[in-house]
Amino acid sequence: MAEIDLEKTKTLDDFESQEITIHEEPNELSDKLGDAHLNILPTKKLLVCLGALSLGLFASFADQTSITIALPRIGQDLNAETTINWASTASLMANCVCQVLFGRFADIFGRKQVLLASLGILAIADLACGFAQTGIQFFIFRAFTGIGGGGIQSLTMVMVSDICTLKQRGKYQGILGAQVGLGNAIGPFLMSAFIEKNNWRNFYHMMTPFIVFIMAIIWYLIDTRENTKNLNDVLSRREKFKNIDYLGVFFSTASLILLLIPISGGGSTYAWDSTIVIVMFVIGGICLIVFLIVEWKTTKLPMIPLALFSRLSLSLILGSNFFYGMAYYGFTYYIGYYYQIVRGKDSIHASILMLPLVLPMSISSTIGGVLISYLGHYKYIIIAGYSVWTLSCGLTLLFDVDTSYGVIVVILLVMGCGVGWTFQPTMVAAQSQAKKSERAVVISARNVLRSFGGSVGIAVASLIVSNTLLKQVNQQLNQEPLLLPKSYLVYLKSHIYSVIDTSELTSEQILIVKHMYMKSIRNFFYLTIPLIALCLVSTFFVKDKGLQCIDEVPVDTSKKEDLETKH
Repeated sequence: MAEIDLEKTKTLDDFESQEITIHEEPNELSDKLGDAHLNILPTKKLLVCLGALSLGLFASFADQTSITIALPRIGQDLNAETTINWASTASLMANCVCQVLFGRFADIFGRKQVLLASLGILAIADLACGFAQTGIQFFIFRAFTGIGGGGIQSLTMVMVSDICTLKQRGKYQGILGAQVGLGNAIGPFLMSAFIEKNNWRNFYHMMTPFIVFIMAIIWYLIDTRENTKNLNDVLSRREKFKNIDYLGVFFSTASLILLLIPISGGGSTYAWDSTIVIVMFVIGGICLIVFLIVEWKTTKLPMIPLALFSRLSLSLILGSNFFYGMAYYGFTYYIGYYYQIVRGKDSIHASILMLPLVLPMSISSTIGGVLISYLGHYKYIIIAGYSVWTLSCGLTLLFDVDTSYGVIVVILLVMGCGVGWTFQPTMVAAQSQAKKSERAVVISARNVLRSFGGSVGIAVASLIVSNTLLKQVNQQLNQEPLLLPKSYLVYLKSHIYSVIDTSELTSEQILIVKHMYMKSIRNFFYLTIPLIALCLVSTFFVKDKGLQCIDEVPVDTSKKEDLETKH
């Protein structure tokens, strides 16, 4: 890397900025592609772009979280009560698989083009969800919403990294984090309103024109002509397609699908020792090994450069996102079951009770981003976030069939603050441990691991909840006298993931059923404690060198003061 000869510097102009960027002559294609998209904007244009991008992010998370409150009703309408958990799993699986592609495709084809394509996929898939007639159709369409939503989330973060410096990014990504919280809050609330007053299908019919409207705003307000010209100077149209890592795309997709299906369906849809599960694990593992070899040895533009994981701090940050995804996605899906099945709330009241979790995420994300920009460091904020989150995970063990709603609200407020102080700050932290030109693939790697963690988390949560409940049902069937009617116990076995009918039970029997579900859900709450605690411990070993990428040289302030004295 080049050196700065401070003694030969004639003016102080270069020292007025927060940091000086020293570039080596980009001699690698990946560096040239990354640099071609860099376009730091003045504040006014930056805010316009952020406003447009925020709309897409809001729509993505509103769609993603709306289903958490609707699964029991959708499963009932589609006669898929025992398999409806596959709707959320399919979405996260597709999100995870395609996150591998978004970063590098954005480098090759342009950020705006990939973002608009992702929005288009989400719009069409939502429309199709509204017309689904069977559970399998709905699962397939939800998988496509996962592809579109994943692209929106990834490309939004990538585009923000193009238009503002890393020091500004803490503040502005905090603003985007607020949109995540807002989407998480309004999505379930809107869906519950449609369920209670109209029909869940019309929620998806409403989302499609809204997303098309967002596409028009982004197309009109975000100007990337200069970036496109720079990109075309690096690669011609033919070279863009020639440089796609086709082997990496194939083996990454195959490995993730073949691993996620048995992880999600093992123990419920398929027996763990069944031939199909074993074969999928073996072939998926082989495909993963081949993918790693391809990325390491054979491709010019790897989907995820393995060099990223040679840096300890970056590896710790990326790894923590996997465990964070496990805990967060699993919890958000099963807190809805707690409200509706254990506490007997309808979908609207369950959505209202989700607000103490998601609204603090918006506020704390914004505050955390501003603090990162002010302090010039991110580690303290992330440690505080994981500490608060770990505490709140422990407090969820207080949830019971008659826990005061005041206690529940306080616990969720604490958890929301913890999530808000980690969601966006870990993005800033990951980018500070990479080169500027790697910002897109770093975001992809982070999102892949978080989505993969989410898929595993929901699968593990489903496994824990269903197996614990089935164990209790079998115990009830084998004891005398039966505390619940035998026919009702058989009914519970086939309605684990739907709102159960308790109209024919006595008040004592209803209480027994609620305690059975509460024990099942609490067993998953136990798991979230070590998952987030592990994230907390790993953060202590991250080296926080400030808000600059590893190929940026911070100003030596002592030498700056010497120059000021001389001049």
